[in-house]
Amino acid sequence: MTRDDMNHDEEWEDIVRRLGGTEQQAQSKPASEDNEPQPSEGFVSQSLPQAGPRDYTLADEEIEDFQPPEPSPFATGNPRTILSWSVVIGSAFLWILAALGGWQLPWWLSAITLVGFFGGGLSLFFLLPKTWAHRGPSDDDDYGNGAKV
Repeated sequence: MTRDDMNHDEEWEDIVRRLGGTEQQAQSKPASEDNEPQPSEGFVSQSLPQAGPRDYTLADEEIEDFQPPEPSPFATGNPRTILSWSVVIGSAFLWILAALGGWQLPWWLSAITLVGFFGGGLSLFFLLPKTWAHRGPSDDDDYGNGAKV
């Protein structure tokens, strides 16, 4: 053995001892990919392909007659919510259209859209739920109630 091999052996023994290994484990050779177990004499070695993470087949499970639930119509919502979203989106759309078209909006139209935009945004803010009670039973991921002061 060369001096370099002895240093590696001593380092290996030191690592094993620090990790709580026994003296016998410290004296054994480290397991590596190069050291494959040798088959016994009467055994014929066949190299089987190793199964990887993508070596699987999906079960042929067909969902029969699945019908998604009907979405709730847009017009049946809260009128305040619909009006607030319409004003906010309409104001922003008018500003973008005027900017792309290079139009100068009259002062009164600018003032109305500005007040409408902020008023609609403020209305939507106050329509936000105040508690966690709006969560459905299917959303029960049990994240707790959050911090309490």
